[in-house]
Amino acid sequence: MRPWIRSVRRVAVLAIVLSAAAPRAGSAQALLARADSLMNAGRVFAAESIFYYMVRRDPRNPAARLALGKYLAARGALKVGAVLMEEARYFGGDPGTVADALVPVYEQLGDYAALAALPKSPLDYAQRRRAEWLRDHPPAVTGPDSALAAYAVNDTHLLGEVTLGVGADSVRAVIEGRVTGVVLDTSWIRHEDLVRFASRGERDPRKVAAVARELRVGEIVLTNVPVRFEVLRSSVGAILGLDVLGRLAPTFRPGVGEMLLRRDGQLAEDAPGFRIPTLATEAGVFVVKTQTIFPVGHPDIQQVLRHREWTLNPERGEILVPTGE
Repeated sequence: MRPWIRSVRRVAVLAIVLSAAAPRAGSAQALLARADSLMNAGRVFAAESIFYYMVRRDPRNPAARLALGKYLAARGALKVGAVLMEEARYFGGDPGTVADALVPVYEQLGDYAALAALPKSPLDYAQRRRAEWLRDHPPAVTGPDSALAAYAVNDTHLLGEVTLGVGADSVRAVIEGRVTGVVLDTSWIRHEDLVRFASRGERDPRKVAAVARELRVGEIVLTNVPVRFEVLRSSVGAILGLDVLGRLAPTFRPGVGEMLLRRDGQLAEDAPGFRIPTLATEAGVFVVKTQTIFPVGHPDIQQVLRHREWTLNPERGEILVPTGE
């Protein structure tokens, strides 16, 4: 059973308590502020209860619907979250605020038709052109049902490094939990396997939007992948956001230096293991541990993960660690 479905069931009891304690008039803003405060303090599931309660109490409140949608998207329920945010706009929410929240969700879903048509879009000219191109050339994943890829963990890069194929070439990429998407060094900007979009006369590579026609991790091939450019350190040619690998439901085995990648990104609902809740935002992937939120690459988290097998399952907002190790 998925986490957000379980939450709907258990929130009914919590809603009774909240409704008795909450002021009857003008309390929506105060409740949202309280939920935000709880999230910032790491009390994620207490905040979750408030988000659900607010939508149940006032289903047409756009702020409540937007807040719950953003939360559920961060917990892996991307489609449900997107629908709630779209409904928030329909019920009178500010289109620009809703658009800001929807952009990363549509990108994670690969719904570039919706992204290209987004009202009050915050995308600049290059990003809009790229969204339109991807609408007509949607991303895909090919290769075997599952495949192994070599990676190496070290004290500098706690999540590891992997060889990333770019067209006919390859680059050493750092896996990073605090970065979303794929970042290439600016030296790649003229590569023949990239499609570039920019305003006329643009000279800042950071404002160039691009698509890699083909990226390879082991035997898994990702086609038409959005990328951006930054000046990276000479020893680093690319950064691979953990969210990108997350689409392949990866199992990391640092002891033997390999990842198991699943082409369809699916794990069985009853997959065994100890479950650690996660949040995925534009700031990266975070874990919820003892009512505190840590970046997944935080040294305290990596003390647990870098020496044992673990699986990232973004669809259900969790990391699975085998028990008994």
